[in-house]
Amino acid sequence: MKYNSGVIGSVILFVILLSSIQFVDGQSLTSTTSSFSEQTSYPVFAGKDFIYYFCGSSGHQSGSLYAASSGQPVTFTWEKFTPVSGAFSYYSNETGTTSRLSGLGDGCYRVSFRDNGVDYQFRAWIMNGWITPVATITDSNCQSFTLHGIVTGADYSYSDLATNQPVSVNPGYKYIWESNTILMATIQNPVINRPPSINTIYQLQVTDRAGCTESTQVSYESIVPKAQFSWKTDQPSEAQFTNYQAPLPVQFVNESVNGDVDKYEWMLFKEKSALEKEGATGVIKDSIMETIYLENPAYTYNYTGSYMVKLVAAKQSTGFTCRDTFYLKNYIVIDTSLVKVAPAFTPNGDGINDMLIIRTRSLQSLDFQVFNRWGRIVHRFRKSGYTPGDSELAAWDGKINGKLASPGVYFYVVDAQGRDGKRRRKKGYVELIW
Repeated sequence: MKYNSGVIGSVILFVILLSSIQFVDGQSLTSTTSSFSEQTSYPVFAGKDFIYYFCGSSGHQSGSLYAASSGQPVTFTWEKFTPVSGAFSYYSNETGTTSRLSGLGDGCYRVSFRDNGVDYQFRAWIMNGWITPVATITDSNCQSFTLHGIVTGADYSYSDLATNQPVSVNPGYKYIWESNTILMATIQNPVINRPPSINTIYQLQVTDRAGCTESTQVSYESIVPKAQFSWKTDQPSEAQFTNYQAPLPVQFVNESVNGDVDKYEWMLFKEKSALEKEGATGVIKDSIMETIYLENPAYTYNYTGSYMVKLVAAKQSTGFTCRDTFYLKNYIVIDTSLVKVAPAFTPNGDGINDMLIIRTRSLQSLDFQVFNRWGRIVHRFRKSGYTPGDSELAAWDGKINGKLASPGVYFYVVDAQGRDGKRRRKKGYVELIW
């Protein structure tokens, strides 16, 4: 049988030109353990080869290649490209239906074998990837700081097989900054505005084009405070009234974070309506009623009105002092004055309505008198500097000189001065019932 040498040459050339193509079945060169693969873009050399990436630590050689025949035993001859000479040199050989190389360093590898009378040749590049990230913090001040991601990694490059010209591959680093699993940024050097008031760890994860990933972290030492507070009072609340009454003792509870204990500044504003009246004139001389420099101050509001409070917390560092301000969400509201006398009471000792109670709110002074039908005073309570607790002292137990008064109608007169500046006068009758 005669063979056409031109046909045979064309077949061999066709096989060589397809040397970079991978086959699922039959003759092939591939890698089953690579992290990522892509094809070359040679500037001059015709054809494309696969690049196989393997992730690990700096200096590792984890590359592997797998060559296979159609199922017939063949001799696999392996060669490695030498960039200096621009030629392939012998690496190893192996006989069988498959051949696997492992522990390969960076470079281009070529395998040749003859299978069923046809010569096959395949090439592939190995790149051992690695990443070493470093995270730092710079430009830390009261308003912001900068997270810096510094990355060193594998030099991804290959050579044009026709000209031996080096071709660099962009590692394509991707950055993810997180804090407590919350995404903060996806750029290399983000600026963090409004720094946290507590020491915070920031995690940096860097991934390259091959999927190689490494993480590191940096700790931010906070230099900014966060001002916050609440308030409480020991004045009993009353179900029928929404607000407290004057005088109102208030204990401010400092809930600030990272503030210096000797640098808190409390600003107690004047009463709201008074400020509004001043504002209507176009001139507010001073909106602050009092300033207190304590960590947890106590204050008594003596007059009716709505009051706002501001806290400034400060943290001193080398070269500057950071401050933060917190206002109450709602005003401290103190009720207007009120006087109310019950129409009847039953001092029979049954524990129900035994006292003639005078209901008061936010009084400065009180003069409460009860008269019998002949105009004689049977009970009187008079006090300047009146406080809510005096309401019980002002009550009449229905007794005259220690003896229970006669049942009937009594006349009362109330003259009070409210802590809202209003005078409260009231007259009326009350019935004593046994």
